[in-house]
Amino acid sequence: MAAEGLAGLLPAQTQLEYALLDADTSQEKENLVYQYLKKMDSRERDLTVPELGGDLQWLNTEGPISLHKDLCGKVVVLDFFTYCCINCLHLLPDLHALEHQFSDKDGLIIVGVHSAKFPNEKVLDNIKSAILRYNIVHPVVNDADATLWHELEVSCWPTLVILGPRGNMLFSLVGEGHREKLFLFTSIALKFYKEKGQIKDNKIGIKLYRDSLPPSPLLFPGKVTVDHSGDRLVIADTGHHRILVARKNGQILHTIGGPNSGRRDGRFSEAAFNSPQGIAIKNDVIYVADTENHLIRKIDLALEMVTTVAGIGIQGVDKEGGAKGEEQPISSPWDVVFGNSISGTQEDDVLWIAMAGTHQIWALMLEDGKLPKGSDLKKGVCLRFAGSGNEENRNNAYPHKAGFAQPSGLSLASEEPWNCLFVADSESSTVRTISLKDGAVKHLVGGERDPLNLFAFGDVDGAGINAKLQHPLGVTWDKKRKLLYVADSYNHKIKVVDPKMKNCATLAGTGEASNVIGSSFTQSTFNEPGGLCVEENGRLMYVADTNNHQIKVLNLETKILSMLPILNPEAGDVPDNLPMQREKMTSLPKLPKSAPNVQLPSLTVAPGQTIHFLLKLTLPPDSKLNEEAPNSWFITAEDNTWLLQGQRLSGEIKDVSCQTFIPFQLPGSCLSAEAILAIKVCLYYCSKGSSACMMKGISFNQPLQIASTNQGGLTQVELIHTF
Repeated sequence: MAAEGLAGLLPAQTQLEYALLDADTSQEKENLVYQYLKKMDSRERDLTVPELGGDLQWLNTEGPISLHKDLCGKVVVLDFFTYCCINCLHLLPDLHALEHQFSDKDGLIIVGVHSAKFPNEKVLDNIKSAILRYNIVHPVVNDADATLWHELEVSCWPTLVILGPRGNMLFSLVGEGHREKLFLFTSIALKFYKEKGQIKDNKIGIKLYRDSLPPSPLLFPGKVTVDHSGDRLVIADTGHHRILVARKNGQILHTIGGPNSGRRDGRFSEAAFNSPQGIAIKNDVIYVADTENHLIRKIDLALEMVTTVAGIGIQGVDKEGGAKGEEQPISSPWDVVFGNSISGTQEDDVLWIAMAGTHQIWALMLEDGKLPKGSDLKKGVCLRFAGSGNEENRNNAYPHKAGFAQPSGLSLASEEPWNCLFVADSESSTVRTISLKDGAVKHLVGGERDPLNLFAFGDVDGAGINAKLQHPLGVTWDKKRKLLYVADSYNHKIKVVDPKMKNCATLAGTGEASNVIGSSFTQSTFNEPGGLCVEENGRLMYVADTNNHQIKVLNLETKILSMLPILNPEAGDVPDNLPMQREKMTSLPKLPKSAPNVQLPSLTVAPGQTIHFLLKLTLPPDSKLNEEAPNSWFITAEDNTWLLQGQRLSGEIKDVSCQTFIPFQLPGSCLSAEAILAIKVCLYYCSKGSSACMMKGISFNQPLQIASTNQGGLTQVELIHTF
């Protein structure tokens, strides 16, 4: 076994690296790598990688893979990564391109070795979500205890290790930005070992996790924001590569881009984004952090056009900026928020950008103006405002000397005494402030005093440095209450911070990664929430519950939590929908005759109002749901089919231990003052002690009294039954 780990490669590879610097032509470089491989292959003893433990969990495969059996005869690229790390994400396009050029039939296999930084990243379900989010299509092994990492003495994320067909180590590449060397080393290794007859062309059993997923209206929504009036929401539907503009009841007004990634300006139907994150809206203009395109985009809702205002479409390494936006390379912008320059005459004349890729905060000048501690700037200029570019948790009175670690969320408190930007600094697990008077960067909560320690994370309520967070991705300022809310993403919680006292406390979430809408904020659960926003009037908070593929709505006055239904554009006035609707209804299951009818108290509602039905079912003792059977809920309205237009009429019930959430929204114009909705359930369950299985049903009848005025709003109704 390779006792010295990667250090054993160092002397020979360092020599090669120096020789490559002096080589002028690609032919010279290829010859140098070929000679290096001859030397490495003739060593008395291979530097081999130890076998991956048989008990490790694998993803994107049909089963566990053995490095020395299944991958014998392959050139293997091991990618040591952790899914929170922006540098690891920057490497993925290189790996995508490499596996596009060489397949397993050509003799190449890429294996992701997930070696977690945060405890939350060791959980298999969370890695599954990351694989989907970042479209990883090669095998990934969950090395949760970093066994292989320690065996090979890997020291940083990302690290690539290239192996020959005997599991023999050939090269290592540390950090991002080595695309040319990666392709050079891999292609020559394939050529060298093919000539020696050691490459096998057998296929590896790949089974992509994404292929097993049902479709959902949202896919990994990263951020959400609300306009000044509170009537329109903007959702970054990140996994579908699109931006949705919706009414506050979830009715979609505009779909811009998607469902596939791309980079195109133009009309809404032809525009394309690549994993967009942060969004900011003012009147009919939306700015978008188009993260994986490394661009800032502008959406004009009146003209229905998308344009590019910053970035050149490839990852930038410039840490100063200063060019006109569309000529200025930028790197993985993650959030955007409007702000004011210190000398401008117009409001919202600056767009602040959380530039996660270079660990900085940048500004895009929307008008002529001046930034704190800066000179006069012309409209359209894009430049660094704070952060040295070093990945640190360093606070400093001079913004350029401060250090951030993957800033991922921004919010602005323009009023005195705050007058600052709040920054969710994800990799240092802190929230920081930047003064908009003088640019001073200060600590608010989380982390610790050593600016180089990026491992000071946890889940602790407290003040200042005694509070602990885990990879927070979002912040939003509540003007009404003078409080800051934090999406504490890897703790699966929403925290509230009083910036005056530096106090940080849990507002919502139990800390468990799941999807429960409880009777209170602290009994409800989230799964890596990535963004959040609060209405101007302070009543509703919207949370992008990223790994649950939902937007959650928290009523800060009543303390009731609900899910935002995503409703397709209003179909209520289109008579052509009726035959289709009836066709759908005829295919719904029939309940057994013994199914009870539960009469619910009459409910007074208004046109446009949203009703959230919470289905809470209990099975008899010692019985379990038959998960193979079509357990489902469905909605009917015998004499009032107009109620059903544009609604989701049925859904699966996968687990009765959690409540099932059923959204329903009344049409904007109602055809009668009274109606009855029936919510029906069909369940199949088996007694644990025998093979007997039963089909049971229940119907909840909900009479509706429809008021004449259009009040909107939200009502929750619990549907409780024990079989």
